[in-house]
Amino acid sequence: MDIATRTVDGIAIMDVIGEIDLYAAPELHSRYHELKTKHGTHHVIVNLEKTSYLDSSGIGVLFQFFTDARNRRVSFFITGVRGMVEKLLQLSRMSSILPMEATVQDALGRIRQTCEKGVVV
Repeated sequence: MDIATRTVDGIAIMDVIGEIDLYAAPELHSRYHELKTKHGTHHVIVNLEKTSYLDSSGIGVLFQFFTDARNRRVSFFITGVRGMVEKLLQLSRMSSILPMEATVQDALGRIRQTCEKGVVV
């Protein structure tokens, strides 16, 4: 698994490439906390467009990110979900809990829109 991090207009984006499994999930969790420490109150987008596999430990980490973002009162989105990753999120019913957008651009638009209204998504 590779993780590229970037910011766009003060919004932190994590591009995850490869598999998020039992062995990779701790690294993803660690990188999220590094990003959070470095950028503080930034909204977060986790882009799974190039993620080929996700298991229950990966789902757990994504749910932890979502919970943390809610507690910090910042927006959190998952983007680029498709294929096996999409099916697993649907089967686990996490697709109805975790906020998702089709693309990073869609998530950026939602975050900008809600920031203008003073609402956290």
